[in-house]
Amino acid sequence: MKTLIISSSLSPKSRSYVLCREVYDRLKKKKVEVELVDCRKIELIPHHRESSEGMKKLAIKVGKADNVIFGMGVHNYSVNDSLKIILDSLTKEACEGKFFGIICAAGGPNSYLSTMHLTQMCMNEWRMIQLPRIVYATGRDFTEDKVNENILERIDNFCEEFIKIGKKLM
Repeated sequence: MKTLIISSSLSPKSRSYVLCREVYDRLKKKKVEVELVDCRKIELIPHHRESSEGMKKLAIKVGKADNVIFGMGVHNYSVNDSLKIILDSLTKEACEGKFFGIICAAGGPNSYLSTMHLTQMCMNEWRMIQLPRIVYATGRDFTEDKVNENILERIDNFCEEFIKIGKKLM
């Protein structure tokens, strides 16, 4: 099972990246073939212009992966602009039928439905299959670049279910 984690936040102090890193570490310990892509290291170019080399490579990685985990920050109760640019660059052929999960860091507790926009995009456009469990963390769940025990427990549950259901779908 090849899993690609895409951390879409461009913030130098990205909390969603911290969550993605925790998921990556846990999946790696469970012997899952996993790769973490940090989009802060990719030149993101809007869909109406030619893609950068980094974006082209990311699209190929998505195509080769069995499943994808999207890490996102919340902006205006929706996906962040960098994730939208990434999603616009992907193709139906690269994504269709893949299993996906969502990891989200938000400023506060009232944005929990913001992940539904990503769900709608992935399920409606590419017919992807979503893990029902979402890791949702707020600013209160972090101390500097560390996550509290409650979120770590949720990450453990997310990883267990992602592996279990992902294997059944393969």
